[in-house]
Amino acid sequence: MYSFSATQLASQLPELMELADIDEVVVTRDSGENLVIVKESVWRAMQDAAHLFATDINSDRLLRSLQQLRADFLSEPEVE
Repeated sequence: MYSFSATQLASQLPELMELADIDEVVVTRDSGENLVIVKESVWRAMQDAAHLFATDINSDRLLRSLQQLRADFLSEPEVE
């Protein structure tokens, strides 16, 4: 995680975009909440995951699917 003060933000935008390719960037403030910058693709993936796990029914279905996939994968013989 990288940290920048709010005053550094404008002058460091190209560097922030580069860092956002690697990790999240936290913009710190002397008072109040901080800001986290992530790439849009990462944000959209987080939103999709939150939506998928928003209900117990979806969570249970996803968990069962992952368990089945893992069981299928582990039961396949190794190919040499």
